[in-house]
Amino acid sequence: MEKKQIFCGICSSACPMDVYVEEGKVVSVEGHAEHGKSRGLCAKGAASKQYLYNKERILYPMKRIGEKGSGKFERISWDEAYDLMAENLNRVKEVYGAKSVVFYAGYPKWYRPALLRLANAFGSPNFCTESSTCFQASALAWRSLYGNGICFPDLAHTKTLLIWTSNLFHSNTPMGKMFRSLKERGVRIIVVDPRSTVTVKEADLHLQLTPGTDGALALAMAHVIIEEDLYDKEFVEKYVSGFEEYKNYVRTFTPEKAQEITGVDADLIRQAARMYGGSKPSSIQFSVSTIVHHVNGFQNYRAVFSLIALTGNYDIEGGNRSMPGPVSPCNEFGKVLRYDKEEAIGEKDFPVWFDLPCQEAQCTRLADYILEEEPYPLKAVFAMGLNHRMWPQPEVMQKALGTLDFYVNMELFWSDSSRMADLVLPACTTFEREEVKTLRGGRFALNQRAVEPLGEAKNDIEVIIELARRMGLEDEVLTSGYESYMNYILEPSGLTLEDLRRNPEGVKGKVVFGPKVKTYEEEPFHTPSGKIEFWSQVLEKYRDSRGYEPLPVYRDFREQTQVDTKAYPLILNTGARKPQFFHARLYRLPWLSSLEVNPMVEIHPDDGAKYGVLEGDQVRVTSPAGEMEGTAVYSRNGRPGVVYLYHGNKKGEANNLIDRNYLDPYTGFPGYKSYFCKIEKAGEVAEHGISTEI
Repeated sequence: MEKKQIFCGICSSACPMDVYVEEGKVVSVEGHAEHGKSRGLCAKGAASKQYLYNKERILYPMKRIGEKGSGKFERISWDEAYDLMAENLNRVKEVYGAKSVVFYAGYPKWYRPALLRLANAFGSPNFCTESSTCFQASALAWRSLYGNGICFPDLAHTKTLLIWTSNLFHSNTPMGKMFRSLKERGVRIIVVDPRSTVTVKEADLHLQLTPGTDGALALAMAHVIIEEDLYDKEFVEKYVSGFEEYKNYVRTFTPEKAQEITGVDADLIRQAARMYGGSKPSSIQFSVSTIVHHVNGFQNYRAVFSLIALTGNYDIEGGNRSMPGPVSPCNEFGKVLRYDKEEAIGEKDFPVWFDLPCQEAQCTRLADYILEEEPYPLKAVFAMGLNHRMWPQPEVMQKALGTLDFYVNMELFWSDSSRMADLVLPACTTFEREEVKTLRGGRFALNQRAVEPLGEAKNDIEVIIELARRMGLEDEVLTSGYESYMNYILEPSGLTLEDLRRNPEGVKGKVVFGPKVKTYEEEPFHTPSGKIEFWSQVLEKYRDSRGYEPLPVYRDFREQTQVDTKAYPLILNTGARKPQFFHARLYRLPWLSSLEVNPMVEIHPDDGAKYGVLEGDQVRVTSPAGEMEGTAVYSRNGRPGVVYLYHGNKKGEANNLIDRNYLDPYTGFPGYKSYFCKIEKAGEVAEHGISTEI
């Protein structure tokens, strides 16, 4: 039996995994052993053998032969598939222009720079990703203030950690060990979260707010920090633009006012503000997208991010740092710029997305753009990992895909989105491909191919490279081949693929930049003013035309909607992480799906009594946009008045309940975590009623 090391590819954590292979087949997996001890795996990683050998895997190029959406396909060769793609994509380009083709990257993310290169070479401004509803709004909120990429907490040196709506043990499992070590060395921990999670159990202070009210809470903390002279006057005076306007605004957000909005006790708000502002160095641990999944999310996050500069915890040891550890440079991620010589989709609707910018188009309204042919006709989509369940009211997106002249999806599994395609291509899992991985500490490693690809599955980037060649597109990096492409990624580090192959555990780059603090002393902030902008000049441009506020102004989501909240009295919160699921991908794995046979509708017992729903009842959840059914589960982890659902389940899709026009006007992000609904008993008692108390 042979043991090989790979990196788990199910979620973004990329945990190292030992894979045991016998006669060319994976027989078992376990967490990578270090010093004779396994690091362990989460539930998702432990089930990854079922991911690799799933009965729904796509194994061959498949061409549609029936009506769109009928699921009728025939097997074709890769040569035929490449010819079909080149012919149809070039035809659409010739008739409608290159911008009528959308290049879309879903999950995983490793091939994104290569796909962006393909879109650029083709001449389309419409390179889009699932980050249109995931990370980008958080990144834009940060960039509107600081002008750079998000600076994460320096956990090794912090004295106070403020965790803002991030349940680390479920969403970033590898951080669990580090998190526990913080407690051991006496770090004080504040957690802001609408629910009492596993992470909350470790906190010194829990601020349990109403979903979507994060901005009001952050502004109230700022109020206390300024009123009690806990802010860093020297740093603010020298490096912050717009402080006086900000100070005048937060003066109105007393803890008592915030208590009315958020439900958090005013005294707790004061304690948290004093703890974070008065015990430096302090740092904030963010979530990827939790806060921005509200229609006021962009400004909410700006309010949270402002606390770092206000207290002088930006880019200092123990604060939120730009380079907390050694870094070795590499090419591609964050280095490839989007072709922007023509208008991209989303540019008129969400201009800040492009002004800040984030090097991709905004595709939350893609279904409308296809169906309405506005701002211009979209006739083809070349996708890798597209799943229509990412969008609110996903069946509208599915309908739009069915109207395209040509739609390709390269995927691992036969999703409903793939069944709507004209051509489906089989992708490799992380078990079946080589891939350069960037690790912490300026290190790199090569994900080893553990087994040969199943069927005729291929590496995504190899497909991009060959398609570019077939279409006669020019890109000096893509045309060099896959091995050269990986060496190109490594080039600035001084390493080669051979170095990585000789060091399967990983190796530090030959070019390494050490940790830095206060980088702003060497170069100005990359904002219009050259300072941190509490008053954003980018947002100010649209103050009159679009009503954008330059300050992190709080607008309550409950006042920004036309929904009749008497008819729909409960707040609907979707997508809170579960340890066994990752979006829509893992319901097809028997080990994991057996843990939740029916979709779980988490409600507080008080709401169950109020609406006549018992634990275990089949319950119908209805919103102005749609409805779904699931099993009622009592949980005291959240407050009364909020219903919690997970998404991506065909048996009961939570995203059916979110109106596709319920969007943050700044970023286009859907309000997944603070819409409105009602519940009622649907019928017979379900077989599995599972408690979620922790």
